[in-house]
Amino acid sequence: MSAAAALVVWMGFCLCPAHAYQEAPILAARVQAGELPPVDERLPETPVVVEPVESIGVYGGTWRRLARSAGDMGLNSRLGYETLVRWDRTGTRVVAGIAESWEVNEDATEFTFHLRRGMRWSDGAPFTSADFLFTHRDMELNRELQPSHTPWKVINDEVMEVEAPDDYTIVIRFSESYGLFLEMLCYRGQMGGLCMPRHYLSRFHASYRDPDELNAEAREAGFLDWKAYYRDLTNREENPDLPTINAFVCKVPFPAPRALAVRNPYYWKVDPAGNQLPYIDQIAYTTVFDGNVLNMKAQSGEVDFQTRQINAGNFTSFMESRDRARDPANRYRVHVEPATGAIAVYVNQHSRDDALRPLLQDRRFRLALSAAIDREEIVEMVFSGLAEPSNGVTTEVDWYYTPGIDKRNTAYDPALANRLLDELGMTRGADGMRRMPDGSTFREILHVFPAESGNTEDLWLLVSEYWREVGLSFVVKHEDGTLSGMQVRNGDSDFWAYASAGVHWELDGLWLAPISASSYYAPLYGRYHVSEGRAGVQPPPEHQRLVDWYHEMKSTPDLQHRLEVGRQVLEQWSDMCYLIGICRKPEVFIISNRFRNVPEKIIQDYRLMSPGYIGIEQFWLDREAQ
Repeated sequence: MSAAAALVVWMGFCLCPAHAYQEAPILAARVQAGELPPVDERLPETPVVVEPVESIGVYGGTWRRLARSAGDMGLNSRLGYETLVRWDRTGTRVVAGIAESWEVNEDATEFTFHLRRGMRWSDGAPFTSADFLFTHRDMELNRELQPSHTPWKVINDEVMEVEAPDDYTIVIRFSESYGLFLEMLCYRGQMGGLCMPRHYLSRFHASYRDPDELNAEAREAGFLDWKAYYRDLTNREENPDLPTINAFVCKVPFPAPRALAVRNPYYWKVDPAGNQLPYIDQIAYTTVFDGNVLNMKAQSGEVDFQTRQINAGNFTSFMESRDRARDPANRYRVHVEPATGAIAVYVNQHSRDDALRPLLQDRRFRLALSAAIDREEIVEMVFSGLAEPSNGVTTEVDWYYTPGIDKRNTAYDPALANRLLDELGMTRGADGMRRMPDGSTFREILHVFPAESGNTEDLWLLVSEYWREVGLSFVVKHEDGTLSGMQVRNGDSDFWAYASAGVHWELDGLWLAPISASSYYAPLYGRYHVSEGRAGVQPPPEHQRLVDWYHEMKSTPDLQHRLEVGRQVLEQWSDMCYLIGICRKPEVFIISNRFRNVPEKIIQDYRLMSPGYIGIEQFWLDREAQ
């Protein structure tokens, strides 16, 4: 199917004559006041036409959300999902985005993208290929700003090349085949990493200014040098002056008590009736640093559409409270979807502890950890029966899924766990607790990452109790997210509770192959790979095979071959049990009764930039709804 045909199928494409374009009243008033040009001059020659999920919307209103950090604004990611090509609403097909069309050569080494003529940044400046060249040459290739290349832009250790034959054409070349590149763009190709506003950022770049003058300006602004100053200015959630092509532009950054993002007057999408999107005027974020307080506010109906930071353990309370509010604006529905990934524990495959390492590398030990856990009981006690036992390796929404693979090695069998631990020479002491094979005490820490590892202390206390019943002593330690991530990347966390990858894990290979220090199950192997042997530990053949398979998947343009190799990766993970999966927890969405154009099915996954992939620009608020 051609790129143009894909656009027709996904978005209900139709061309609207320029005179038929309409705009939000708030923008029409600015046009009348002479602050903005007419809407047809702000749109590109061929705007994207978005078919609404339910109906044409009504302009106006504020989308209420809650935030604990700047990242919860989502303007750099989930609520700022704009890429050259993007996922359709099924989350499976590549369709047109910023690029109106594209071509790929036969061996997938050259990708040509045609931009939309007349498209503009949020401040009205032209959006052209020069912005892509600036981002590649002055940011990606600038060793002062970026010491190493962005991994997804590299194939066979060589970074991509970017050319701009004219203002509206981008050519990206690789030294070898990159069969996954279009899909990678759908996930990684956010404009922050591929295209930034040259007209704005060049004023703060040492290639375009006197470095001494720029460093003095940076120090006056409170930064060490121009590089730190520049990086800070590229954050859409912290810099209201940074032009964007997103539907919403930051106006009041976090941590203001009420952070705010407002509609982009130059947004380049319309609905089939010619109404410029978005329908909603602004997104307001109430700052709440405490997770329990945030969920209480959600329970009282103070959000319009949100799953981020919503604790699934509160499902019963949400259901009981959804229709109690006196104010109709605070009445909501509770939408539940199964997570694409699972709550899980990563077992470090190269512990820094010489005595512990052989145990963690022994499949029997990992199988014992898994067999000792009663997942059915966890599902009922912690998640009100809404979760699903899983080994965390894959789910049925994954292209590479084979029936039953996600349930392998998940049966509750404490007798098996005890037998395997006995085989390993882990004898019990007088207190009933097991010792290491060398006779030393086994007492380990289960490090828990706070955000996505179950959101409840009850879960991890239950897991530690199951392990205690087979003689393994663990202390559960809940940690700050930044510290926790740093520890695991340094190889200092031997048992780390987090979440597994979901759909499109092949675009984020570090989850299942040690290709990065962020490969949580084997960070030191990953460090060896990314440093080309200068740091870390060389992986044994068992793990090097995963690295080789991943690079084979990344390069091949043959989808069927990619699927075959991907299934080999999943088979090894499922059999070897590097990951102790617990369950797929429910993803709970709090959705106001007045919030419209939300699909019946939402895949909540970072690789889809959910909810960005379903089109937040076509959400609207029905102020007459009860």
